[in-house]
Amino acid sequence: MTQSAYILLVDDEQELLTALKDVLEQARHHVTTAANAMRAREAMRNGKFDLALLDIRLPDGNGIDLLREFRRADPDMGVIMMTGYAEVDTAVDAIRLGADDFLRKPFDFNELMVRVAEALKKRSLVRDNRQLKARVRASASTRAMIGQSPAIKKIRDTVELLGDSDSTVLITGESGTGKEVLARMLHNAGTRAHKPMVCMNCGAIPEELLESELFGHVKGAFTGAHRARPGRFEIANGGTIFLDEIGDMSPNLQVKLLRVLQERCFEPVGGNQPIEVDVRVIAATHRNLEEEIEKGRFREDLYYRLNIIPIHLPPLRERGEDVLLLAEHFMRQFNEQKQARIEGFSEAAREAMLNYKWPGNVRELQNLMERIATLKRTGIVELEDLPSRMLGEGQRLMQSFAVDMDAAERIDLKALVDEFENHLLISALERFDWNKNQAARFLTMNRTTLVEKIKKKGLAPRQNTA
Repeated sequence: MTQSAYILLVDDEQELLTALKDVLEQARHHVTTAANAMRAREAMRNGKFDLALLDIRLPDGNGIDLLREFRRADPDMGVIMMTGYAEVDTAVDAIRLGADDFLRKPFDFNELMVRVAEALKKRSLVRDNRQLKARVRASASTRAMIGQSPAIKKIRDTVELLGDSDSTVLITGESGTGKEVLARMLHNAGTRAHKPMVCMNCGAIPEELLESELFGHVKGAFTGAHRARPGRFEIANGGTIFLDEIGDMSPNLQVKLLRVLQERCFEPVGGNQPIEVDVRVIAATHRNLEEEIEKGRFREDLYYRLNIIPIHLPPLRERGEDVLLLAEHFMRQFNEQKQARIEGFSEAAREAMLNYKWPGNVRELQNLMERIATLKRTGIVELEDLPSRMLGEGQRLMQSFAVDMDAAERIDLKALVDEFENHLLISALERFDWNKNQAARFLTMNRTTLVEKIKKKGLAPRQNTA
């Protein structure tokens, strides 16, 4: 089945416009027409096209001017110029400015279709080449998953084994563990690496819009659908589609997705003509889909279609010293991006990062490294550069009473120690609602000693002034 394209026709001859539209639509292309330059500009603002056929002479402008504008707006779009005049200089100008072809009216429709096919093929090659170069530039970050923990080594081995596979993969794991990074590794390691990879977060788009985003729509399918639009599956044809947070998809869309997986075709919203696609599906979720099935929120048949190759990404707290490897990796990246010179991490900071639970996983660690590189700029990452939530109770207390030895003229040791002791005593007493037995056990001291200190220091519950 020939892949359809989105084509913009710009000509002020209504009969020719209608005839061209009919011929192109018979070839399964989606066609938008414009009778003048103003309408053509409006169409370009409202949509994206694979190819434009532009008349040179328009009632309110010049096709050459439109060519310049279209080239600036979308360098990859194909353009064929049309004219009823034998203007050699104009044809040369059009080709010099980036037109793919030039046709003189009247032309044979069969010849036109050949030229259209050639222009679309050229556009596809240019786009694929651009995407391939982008992947090469990004290969360092998308092909490797940083870490030496057994779980990460096993995942890298699995990716290598799946290099020649088109099997559907279901990635599970908590939010922020790197599911999209893994999906890109799978795509780049396979035979579809030179084709598009399209990512879609099913939980970030309202249900009423998600169907159109996935499968596209035809003109007039709903209010505001002024032109046909391809969906993510059609855009990903030949490549990979990554469906993140698949567990958030509604039951209605689950049925339609199941059909795509089974039959490799779908119908756009408002359409009745099936579109065939060759797409590898990689799905991901932070939810337990087996529990969702038991609760009636996820289809069992879809689950088994998706779960052909399951891969679980462990949370960062279970990856041991991968935390430090990742921190160093991200810091190198942000040093370069922000012209910072962070040289490493102190032992205390490393210990705090290893002991922290990282509820936001790798994403939280990455964000923290960016923040430190942005604000600290130079030197070693110390304990005080980390947020207080990452510190143990003792570390937080020591940080609260840290003394700048270089800036101080002298230090009143007795007063500082006394303030520190008062803080500990009051914190422990408030923690247990001034129950002295519990507070004493918490502080590993005798109850009588605690009572004596309370009296000596004059400690008392703080009054609630609210």
